Amino acid sequence: MRKSISLATSALLIALSACSKDKVNPHGGQLVATNFYERPFHFDCSPNPTPQGASSFTTGSTQPDYARSRADTLDLPHNEIPALTVAVELMNIVEIAASPQDHWIAHYCAMGKGNTPEEADRNLRKISMERTGSLLSFNSSSAGGYGHLLLEVPPGAPLTVHSDNPVEIHDLSGPVRVSSLGRAVVLNTTGRLDILAMAIDFAGSRGSVFLNASEEINFMITAANFQGSLAANAQHQVNAYFPAGFQTRVDVFVDRPKDFICRADFCLKVKKDREGGLYRFTYGDAKGATDRIAIRSMDAQVTLTTIP
Repeated sequence: MRKSISLATSALLIALSACSKDKVNPHGGQLVATNFYERPFHFDCSPNPTPQGASSFTTGSTQPDYARSRADTLDLPHNEIPALTVAVELMNIVEIAASPQDHWIAHYCAMGKGNTPEEADRNLRKISMERTGSLLSFNSSSAGGYGHLLLEVPPGAPLTVHSDNPVEIHDLSGPVRVSSLGRAVVLNTTGRLDILAMAIDFAGSRGSVFLNASEEINFMITAANFQGSLAANAQHQVNAYFPAGFQTRVDVFVDRPKDFICRADFCLKVKKDREGGLYRFTYGDAKGATDRIAIRSMDAQVTLTTIP
C-alpha cells in the first residue's frame, strides 16, 4: 500500500469521542501522543481475523460463528473524474489518504457475519459500494455487516465527504469538505479545508482551514509559523497545541475570562480586551498580519499549550 497515515481504528475514534474527559492531559501528553501522529493504514479483507475497528460495529457479548467478505477495487482516472463526492452510511470504517498517481482508487471490503453461513451471506449482500458519475456511495443495511473503505486521492483533487461515521483524512493537497456525525481526523492536509463534525482532531502547518464541531476540537500546529488561516469553532472545549517559539497571531474568544487557559510559552505576551460582548485574548501583532488563528468555544474552555 502506498505511503499513508492513520490515527487509530474506528472503534478507538468512537471511544475518544465518548470519553474525551479521560484523554485530556493538563500538559497535552496523552492527547498529543494519541491524536496527532502518523501510523500506516492497514487494509485486510480476509474474514478472519476481524479487521481493526470492526468490533465497534458488532452487537452482543459473543462474536457470530461465520464471516464472509468481499473485496472490491475501483480505479477512476482523475482526468475523467476531476472531483469526487463520497457518501457513507453507518457501519463503515472510512480512511482517506493521498496517492502519488493521477487516479482515484477506492479499496472497499464488505463483511457479513452471522450465526449460520446463510445468514453471513445475506448480511454480506447488504453491504455495497455504488458509483453514479462522480458520486461514490457506501451502503450498509444490516447490523450484521460492515464495510471498510480506503480511498486514495490524486494530488490536488477536490474531495467532498458526507459520512455517518468517524472519518480519517491524511496528506491531501486539494480542497476538502467533510461533514461527519462522528469524529473527523485531518492530519498534514493542506489547501482549503471545511470540516463539520461532532469532534475534530487537526494537525498541520498551512492552509485555509475552517473547523466546526458540535462537541470538541483538538488541533496541533506543526511549525513555528502557520501559513494561512485557521478558524476553530466548537460548542465545547478547544485544546490547541503549539511548538516552542510559535509566532503566528492567535485570537481566542470566550464568554468568560476563566474559560481561557494558557500554558503556552507566549502566555506573558497575551493581551485581553472585549469584542462584541466576548472576551478576546490575543497573541501577536495584528498590523500587517496575513496569517492568523482564531479560536472560539461556545460554552467551555480554550486551552493553549506549548509542546516539545
